[in-house]
Amino acid sequence: MSQDSSERLTAAVRDAVADGRRLTVAGAGSKRNILPGTSGDMLTTMEHAGIVSYDPAELVITARAGTPIKALQAELALHNQRLACDPPQFLGQGTVGGMVAAGLSGPGRPWTGAVRDAVLGVVMVNGLGEQLTFGGQVMKNVAGYDVSRLMAGSFGALGVLLEVSLRVAPVWEDDVTIAFDLSAAKALDRCAAWRQHYLPLQGSWWHGGRFHVRLGGSAASVAAAMHQLGGERVDFPWDHVRDHALDFFKPLSASGDHGDKTLWRLVVPPAAPMVEAYDDMAVMWAGGLRWWWHDDEEAIQTHVKAMGGWAWAMERAPRLPAAERALMRRIKASFDPAGLFGSALPIEVDHAD
Repeated sequence: MSQDSSERLTAAVRDAVADGRRLTVAGAGSKRNILPGTSGDMLTTMEHAGIVSYDPAELVITARAGTPIKALQAELALHNQRLACDPPQFLGQGTVGGMVAAGLSGPGRPWTGAVRDAVLGVVMVNGLGEQLTFGGQVMKNVAGYDVSRLMAGSFGALGVLLEVSLRVAPVWEDDVTIAFDLSAAKALDRCAAWRQHYLPLQGSWWHGGRFHVRLGGSAASVAAAMHQLGGERVDFPWDHVRDHALDFFKPLSASGDHGDKTLWRLVVPPAAPMVEAYDDMAVMWAGGLRWWWHDDEEAIQTHVKAMGGWAWAMERAPRLPAAERALMRRIKASFDPAGLFGSALPIEVDHAD
């Protein structure tokens, strides 16, 4: 069935090319609540699922695009291993292809790495209906530009992912959360001081004057860090932070309390000054990612520009800077010259150019 489903997806792209139809690629649709809709006939990878190969000794696994992330994690857990990144799974609905195409990272991003850092190779179908293979199944497999990592964060604009090879890692021996009652500014000061030392940090979350820190690694290193940092040992749902399932992420229509405000995702230098006295803000990545419910786009853009960062209003297409948009359009034109694939990214090929 796997070979048949691969050929069906490839044939579907070729048929769309021949008919002049646009396609929108999707897995389980787990990110429909945070991304704008795109035009084109839906092409789903859900039937193209399953693990192709897995070598625990080499820390590499290859899976088809429609494979649920939770199925991948279940197989890795049998060998005391985990994904070497921290992608949102949206309560178990995410797929491997969607994980790579979205390129989103959870609270462990600065320490576990981004999704693109875990991608070793891909098999895909481009906008001409050609099956292409990039990268491989080893850590060092590319001479020149690593094309496979272009797929991370492409939101389906470049083609249909068929298979993905990923780096994996051992499960931590110990996994502990400690909490502090701190303002956001003082929490960021703590993070800056901690960067001067080796600590087994694996995640951070600040909201409403409460700062949660995740420690993961060997039992000895976690115990030493707890002794050094202090704080209160607590239970904390990191999977709910990762999957945007905390009440903070819910709008008024879903029992939240943010009124008509929009949720903004601000990526900024971790040491950027902290805005105080806002109940509608949360901070991840030791200061590098800040979530802010706000109703004034101009104020947000002015604020984030002053900090040298980038802002994305969730449920809207990201606004890329002009230089990045031009670069992405050139890449799009190489992979999908006819503009076959719709995408949430504003990088449509302009055939008038």
